[in-house]
Amino acid sequence: MHSHHDKTRGWQPFWAALGAALLVLLPLVGGTILLTRQSLRTKLAAKPQSGVAVRMPKTENQLTLLVCTAGEQPGFVLLYLNASQNCIRLAALPAETAIPFGQGEATLAQCYAAAGPARCREALLEPLALPETTRYLALSPSVLAAIADRYGMLRVGFSGALTADELAQCGLSGGVQALSAREAQSLLSGWDKDGTLPPSHRAAARAAVWDAFFRQDLELLPTTLPAALRAHSSELLTDLTAQDLLTLESTLEFLANGNAAVSADALPGAWNPTRRFYGLTDASRASVQTLFNVWPTEAQAASSSEP
Repeated sequence: MHSHHDKTRGWQPFWAALGAALLVLLPLVGGTILLTRQSLRTKLAAKPQSGVAVRMPKTENQLTLLVCTAGEQPGFVLLYLNASQNCIRLAALPAETAIPFGQGEATLAQCYAAAGPARCREALLEPLALPETTRYLALSPSVLAAIADRYGMLRVGFSGALTADELAQCGLSGGVQALSAREAQSLLSGWDKDGTLPPSHRAAARAAVWDAFFRQDLELLPTTLPAALRAHSSELLTDLTAQDLLTLESTLEFLANGNAAVSADALPGAWNPTRRFYGLTDASRASVQTLFNVWPTEAQAASSSEP
């Protein structure tokens, strides 16, 4: 029969082991508490002191989107939103941009007419080293007008895009033009159809319109743009998912709150007037990498490591 004394002796090794474990663990736990307090203090010091908790953008609060405005003459814009970098960047691509198609080459406009926006996105991925996560969105003229009409007049300056002679030729002054979205769209597609202005200048004019839109209407976009895209979802050609639209909403919210920097330009390239092809060059690729502000290798590594 075991005595009470034996029982306590049986527990002794356990307590000894527990004591030893605690001796090892306690400083670690203490260290962790110190570390988190320290990092919290640093974080708080870095943030503006206000009563409101500041939500920070996540890595997924970014979007690369090829926007195609359909119509008699399609227009193409590569749009990059990044909430962490607080920037909105755009490159307008001439419809005559030459891309690999079938066994040969075609222009973006020809590719769009023959195979649609998904094929345009696919054809641009490799030549421009676009991230794999690039989405596409095609808007018909009526949908574009319906969405854009919510935003009123745009104040657009074309003097950076067109020469003084070209402005005169188009009957425009060098000052700022007040245009509705419909007027801007018909002006751009009219120039594309006419084809006398060089493609890079037409693309720069398109970039100027988008630039004005994002600068002037940024505050309205979080509450209106994703909602408008949802309302017209049955008429859109896009691979944007419902989740993408939610992310777009929060991304635009961050950008509007941060009064994001907007920059828009034409994609550089080499115009061949005989073939009517706008060739992609090293300058085209470099300008797209500047758009993303990362080197191609990093962009590809980032896109391949994403789930």
